[in-house]
Amino acid sequence: MDRLIRLEKRLTQLLEWLLVLLFGFFLIMVCALVLLRYGFSTSIFGGNELVTIAFIITSAIGGAVCVAKHEHIAITFFIDQLPNYLKRVCYILGMLLIAVINGYMIYYSYDWIAMAGHYPWQPLGWPQGMVHAVIPVAGGLAIFYCLLKVLLVLTERVSVDVVWMPED
Repeated sequence: MDRLIRLEKRLTQLLEWLLVLLFGFFLIMVCALVLLRYGFSTSIFGGNELVTIAFIITSAIGGAVCVAKHEHIAITFFIDQLPNYLKRVCYILGMLLIAVINGYMIYYSYDWIAMAGHYPWQPLGWPQGMVHAVIPVAGGLAIFYCLLKVLLVLTERVSVDVVWMPED
């Protein structure tokens, strides 16, 4: 069990650093594109497409990281009023529901990738399937995190006193 916890922490840190790098790239590219377009009437070849790709990747992987850190959208007013046993049941059902939704996203993404994945992403010429592949990867990460959270709650390695991160 401790190995799974260490794996989760390392994987989450790695994904967070990937997100930081992608957001940094995103920020630099958007600023450069705006400066070049309005200041010099020029652009970077494929710049808008690279920003779109970075946005798709950060959105998909960011969703999985939010599950790992309990930072996804949740309204816990009623769950917080329940006794600990029922709170655990609601938490487990919520994590399983998120896992099922991500499983459906993975299932449906294969048809989507099969239909559009071979078309080139203009002007870069990359197959769109390379970019769309982030959906099943991120869905798999979210399922991993959900099932791990369920396992940790069932084995009482994690408390459900605070089910999700409270708003500041």
